[in-house]
Amino acid sequence: MRLFAVIGNPVLHSKSPIMFNAVFEKLSVDAVYTRLAVDDAVDAMQICKDLNFQGINVTAPFKRDILDHLDHINSAADQIGGVNTVVFGEKGCRGYNTDYSGVVASLQKAGVSLRDKKCVVLGAGGAGRAAAFGLIKEGADVVIVNRTEQTAIEVAAQFGCRAAGLANLEALLSDSQVLVSTLAANIDIVQKSWLRPDLVVLDANYNSSKLSKDATETGGLLLRGEEWLLNQAVPAYRHFLDSEPQQEIMKSALRERQWPPQKKGSIALIGFMGCGKSTIGKSLARKLKRDFIDTDDVIEQREGMSISDIFKNKGEEYFRKVEKDVVEKVFVQGKNVVACGGGVVLSEHNRRILSENALVIWTHLPVATCVNRIEEGTRPILDCDNPMQKAQEIYFERIPQYARSADLVVNASMQAHKTAGKIYEEICRTFGG
Repeated sequence: MRLFAVIGNPVLHSKSPIMFNAVFEKLSVDAVYTRLAVDDAVDAMQICKDLNFQGINVTAPFKRDILDHLDHINSAADQIGGVNTVVFGEKGCRGYNTDYSGVVASLQKAGVSLRDKKCVVLGAGGAGRAAAFGLIKEGADVVIVNRTEQTAIEVAAQFGCRAAGLANLEALLSDSQVLVSTLAANIDIVQKSWLRPDLVVLDANYNSSKLSKDATETGGLLLRGEEWLLNQAVPAYRHFLDSEPQQEIMKSALRERQWPPQKKGSIALIGFMGCGKSTIGKSLARKLKRDFIDTDDVIEQREGMSISDIFKNKGEEYFRKVEKDVVEKVFVQGKNVVACGGGVVLSEHNRRILSENALVIWTHLPVATCVNRIEEGTRPILDCDNPMQKAQEIYFERIPQYARSADLVVNASMQAHKTAGKIYEEICRTFGG
């Protein structure tokens, strides 16, 4: 199975998995696309190596930082100064930028001719640079506007276009045909009175923003961030799989599959034995003011013996049957934080229960670290001559199921309370505090 992800900070809000997984499912491609929450590019590259990722998309704030970890960078990415697509393979780590073609395709598909059009790009970060590059490449007359005018001047000098500060924005918009805003949804800079029915607005946000609301009410053509997201994903798919995606599948998935979900009550922590799910889960539960449940503890209480004794006396098949029943009961009880046994994802029934009832977090830790944390004799499944080798075999067999189940992958190599804090931050920024 091929494994792909989007990395960022934050990243749980990303709708990229919806598009890619819809195509994989429809075309029977043996691949999974998930979200990877990391604090820096170093962590991202290490986890990609650990789990043998075939490719990643890169979002803020890592598009520039990731450059230092790549073997090859294509010309467009080099000129833009940022990468949003990385492919891992025999030729090393190759970086591309598809953001710029996403901007161009979004406008052209909407019937907007760009040659000689006056275009304002709001923001000079990674997305703004990509937008300006793409528009200039198509022959547009571009001016980059940024809160820090000097940054806009530097980017404009590199690309051969104009630059301006925010004080000039109203005047610039008065005779421009296109506005591309790469600012966050909560940044309110463009006044409604500056917009016109004949001004095309491309808003990078795919959640609601004041700009998109004002543009809609003004009567002009509004292209939301989902259009950009879709149109940058198409060339990324080509880089990943060297094949053509069915764009209508991606578009339908974005329209029909809701993210973030509204009905998932509990938070499930999955991952290999010894990765710290229980300790992380207890800390996360305290932060969220929720009850904590460990499925292994529930099984032990129900059976009146330890997990190790259940395996020894009744066998793994019996244990999995009990685990299946416990999982079904636990995830209909309400909004809990639940640490699941390492093999919970082996059952399709369990994976369905998790998918329908929980936000699923895969707490990843290198398998060697996991094994070194496990007390000898406490895991019957590792009772053999070479427990490390056995653990590696089990883990790599389970990776596809962890990936298929997970809404988010987190690096669990930090202290447990820091990993819990990372998950808490992602949840709050996506679902609200």
